[in-house]
Amino acid sequence: MLTLHEILGIVYLQLTGIGFLGNLKLFILNTFNFLTAHTVRPKNVIIIQLAFSNAMVLLFVGIPTITRLWKVKCVLDRTGIKIITYMQRLSRGLSLNSTCLSNVFQAITISPNKSMWAQLKIKAPKTIIRCIVLCWIFHLIFHMHIFLRHDIPKNSTVSKDGCRTGYGTLDVYNNNHIKFQIITFVHDAFFAGLMTASSVHMVLILYRHRRNLNHIHSKSTSTKISPEMRATKAILLLVATFVLFNTFSPICIICMLYFKSINMWMIHTSALLVLCYPTVSPFILVSISKQVPNSCAC
Repeated sequence: MLTLHEILGIVYLQLTGIGFLGNLKLFILNTFNFLTAHTVRPKNVIIIQLAFSNAMVLLFVGIPTITRLWKVKCVLDRTGIKIITYMQRLSRGLSLNSTCLSNVFQAITISPNKSMWAQLKIKAPKTIIRCIVLCWIFHLIFHMHIFLRHDIPKNSTVSKDGCRTGYGTLDVYNNNHIKFQIITFVHDAFFAGLMTASSVHMVLILYRHRRNLNHIHSKSTSTKISPEMRATKAILLLVATFVLFNTFSPICIICMLYFKSINMWMIHTSALLVLCYPTVSPFILVSISKQVPNSCAC
């Protein structure tokens, strides 16, 4: 009879394996298209970044969580644990920024040419790579505090329950931990708000487009939806999935910090929700590629 931890470990393993293979396939296909294309397509660049960051999330969050659940003896020293924790924070931040960038760029792309976004619509494709580089620089520096910390528990390297990385190092009585979790929550909330605002903008454009289609349908039998609109709907689904899975994760952490208690169910739920988005997202992105020609999407 399998224990609860062993069952959870199998669930984490399945999510990690399926999601990693999906993101790897997406990364390879878009990298090939990027290298063979005559012109740089913003769609390929954003998806490469998103697939890579999601694969990192699955590896650096999924595998340590599985080893801890299966009580695999930790062979890492404190430096190794800090590196794993650093990569967890870095990859999750890059995934958030990549999803936000995809959403905002699509909102600019489908904006009417005569709107206030006209000039930005022309300049946006040229700034994608610079935005991605800035995201990397910001998160590489933002999470460097992990290497400056000297408060990792002494038993972390000899724990019988595996290496204490990520959620395992959460200390509800440490003011520095609490302050950084609040800063992280504000950072995530800002980009979530930006995604929400651009999503509302796209929904309004879709509504006007649908209203125009209904008007045309009264005069014509053609009601074909444009590739851009299909791409927009798929990206809205991607953002909704991100918000769904990543809204409750920080709430669980904030609750534990507020009540000064560690709840293992909240930790497992939070980690599981973090893994769900990078597992599901490649299949949504594949649906975009199937529905929309490369010349039209993003």
